[in-house]
Amino acid sequence: MRALFVMILLLCAPSFARADANSEALDKQSYEMYQQVFSPFCPGRSLNDCPSSKAHELKLEMRQKLEQGVPPDQILQAVFSRFGDKYRAVPLFEGIGTMVWLAPIGFVVVGLTLAVAVVLRRKKASSRTSSPQEARVSPELQRAIDEELSKLD
Repeated sequence: MRALFVMILLLCAPSFARADANSEALDKQSYEMYQQVFSPFCPGRSLNDCPSSKAHELKLEMRQKLEQGVPPDQILQAVFSRFGDKYRAVPLFEGIGTMVWLAPIGFVVVGLTLAVAVVLRRKKASSRTSSPQEARVSPELQRAIDEELSKLD
């Protein structure tokens, strides 16, 4: 009897593992979809972070479509058709959305360019003023230093 139970368990184990892997993949896809939508029910929050029961219903509806094999892009497009593009958490790369994507890149490039220019200018200025060959000590100061050093001996 035990042998039969162990054999059934061993035969079913791979299917359980596949179901878990499939469920994890669906969980990940669902999470990524929910993060791309601002909640129509909780202003300023993603659908994933909204505790509303209506948001929960929308997430379930989206998850069911995903389980039926509908591509995430189609599910998201249906949500935006239903509620409007203002609920997009990730702007499209077209129209004003292009500027939203490119502006941060531009700011980083300009910032890095300015930082490099400032560092190079300071380095150049400091190398001109603090050259060891140009640093001369007056004869009086040198005599005073020599006297103090001779007192230490």
